[in-house]
Amino acid sequence: MAKLSDDQQRALAGLLGLGDHSARKSHYPELTARLDELEAERKRYIRLNDELEQRVAARTDELLDTNRNLQQQIARRERIEQDLRDARDAAQAANRSKDKYLAAASHDLLQPLNAARLLISTLRERDLPSVEKVLVERTHQALEGAEDLLADLLDISRLDQAAVKPDFAVYRLDELLAPLVSEFQSVAAAAGLNLRVHMGRYALRTDLRLLTRILRNFLSNACRYTDAGCILLGARRRGDRLRLEVWDTGRGIAADSLESIFLEFNQLDVGRAADRKGVGLGLAIVERIAKILGCQVLVRSWPGRGSMFSIEVPLSDEMPLPISQAAPQAGTGNPLPGRRLLVLDNEVSILESMRALLGQWGCEVVTATDQAGALKALQGRAPELILADYHLDHGVVGCDVVRQLRAHFALKIPAVIITADRTDQCRRSLQRLEAPLLNKPVKPGKLRAVLSQLLGATF
Repeated sequence: MAKLSDDQQRALAGLLGLGDHSARKSHYPELTARLDELEAERKRYIRLNDELEQRVAARTDELLDTNRNLQQQIARRERIEQDLRDARDAAQAANRSKDKYLAAASHDLLQPLNAARLLISTLRERDLPSVEKVLVERTHQALEGAEDLLADLLDISRLDQAAVKPDFAVYRLDELLAPLVSEFQSVAAAAGLNLRVHMGRYALRTDLRLLTRILRNFLSNACRYTDAGCILLGARRRGDRLRLEVWDTGRGIAADSLESIFLEFNQLDVGRAADRKGVGLGLAIVERIAKILGCQVLVRSWPGRGSMFSIEVPLSDEMPLPISQAAPQAGTGNPLPGRRLLVLDNEVSILESMRALLGQWGCEVVTATDQAGALKALQGRAPELILADYHLDHGVVGCDVVRQLRAHFALKIPAVIITADRTDQCRRSLQRLEAPLLNKPVKPGKLRAVLSQLLGATF
C-alpha cells in the first residue's frame, strides 16, 4: 500500500478529529471510545440484519403455507365445480330422458284415452236409462280429468325446456274467437251457465295456437268454478293493444291469494279430493306462454261475486281477408248429417270409435289405416273431408297422405289432422297443409265445432 503524504495524513487526522501528532496522543482514549461505538453499531446492524433475515424467513414460510392452502382451496373448489358440473349434466340428462319418456309415453297413453273419450261421448249423446247415464257421466269426468292432467304435464315440460317457439302472424279476432265460442257454448250450457261474447272488428298479431291455449284455460276455469250465472268473453281496446277478457260470476279469489294462483300445483279453496280439478298447472302454463308471447296477463277478482282474467295482445293495422275455415253464419243449420268423411288412423280402436261418434252425428264414415286402404274404401268417390292421424304406420305422415289424396281426386279436400305430437315440426307441417290441428285426446265438442266450420263453409 502506498505511503500517505504529509498533506494526506493531516487531512485524515483532521477528518478523525485528531489534529497534529502531539494532539493525537491526547485523543487516543477518544479514538478508542469512538471505535468501540462503531463496533457496537456494527454489531447492532448485524443483529438487526439477522432479525430481519429471520423475519423474512418466517414471513416466507407463512406465505408458502398460505400459498399451499390457497392451492388446496383452489383444488377443492375445482373438484366442487366439477362435481357441480357433473351433477348439472346428470340433471340435464335426466331431464332430457324424462322429456323423451313423456313424449314417447304420451302417444301410447293418449291413444287409448282418445278411443275411450270418443266412445264415452257417443254414449253420452244417446238416450240411456238414468242409472247407465250416471255411470257414463262419471266415466266421462274421470277420463276428462286424466286427459287434462296428462296434457298439462306435457305442456309444462315443453315450456320449461324452452321447446315452444312462437310463430307470429296476423289473425282476425272473429276467426280467433269463433272456434272457442263453438267449443265452450255446450260446456257452459252443460254447467247451467250462459256464455256471452262481445267482440269488435280487430286484427291481432300473435301466435294463434298459444293465444288460444291461454283463452281456453280462462274459459275452462270460468266454467269450472262458476256455480251459477254467466260468462262473458270480450275484447276491449287499449291504445295499440287489445285486451281479451273473460268475466265470470263465480266464487272469486281473495286479494292475498291472487299471486299464488299462478304457482305450479296450486289450487285454491280445495278441501276435498272430490273438489279437485286437475293438479293446478293451468295458470302456471298461462304465465309461461304469456312470457313467450311478450304479453301481460291481468287478474281482478271480487270474492263471492266473480273474477276477470285478461291478456293484452298487440293490434295490427292490417286486416286479413276471411279464411275458408271461418265459422258458419247463423241459420246455416247443422252441416254434418249426410256428409261423407274419411277417417285415417293406424289404431283400429280409434277408427271404430270415430265411426260410432261421427255416425251418430249423421255422417257417412269411411275408415282406413293407410292410403291404399283409403282409395279402396272410397271406391272412386272423393270424401268431403278427411280426418287423418299425423303418425301412421311405417313412418308415413298423415299430411302426405292428404296431399296425395287431393292430387288423386284433383280436389282441395278439407282436412283435419289429429295427433298426440305437440312438436313445432308437426305444427309447421300443418301450416303448409292449411289444415287445423286437434290434439289427442280429441274433445268431441271441439271436433264437432271444427267439422261444422269446415263443412259449413262449403255447405
